[in-house]
Amino acid sequence: MRPHERITYRITIDIAKCNGCNNCTTACPVNAELEQRKDLDTGEDARVIAIKNGVAVVINPFRCDGCGTCMIVCPEDCIDITFIPLTEYEDTIKEKSKT
Repeated sequence: MRPHERITYRITIDIAKCNGCNNCTTACPVNAELEQRKDLDTGEDARVIAIKNGVAVVINPFRCDGCGTCMIVCPEDCIDITFIPLTEYEDTIKEKSKT
């Protein structure tokens, strides 16, 4: 089973509120595990979240485990993690594959 086949969380960042402090990227336990690694499927950065152009961005949402550590350490309260029912997630994937 690939990681994205079991993910049930959606991480979003309000970049208008983000101050680029890097707290989220360093606190994320998944990022710590994947630091400096490339995704085997795409060759891209494997981390969940990173600082790009001065703000936090979600790079690989499929790796988010929903722990909420990034939300806790964010001083600007700009990160949100939402539970996604698996059926809704599967519907989203099906819609994307049609385009």
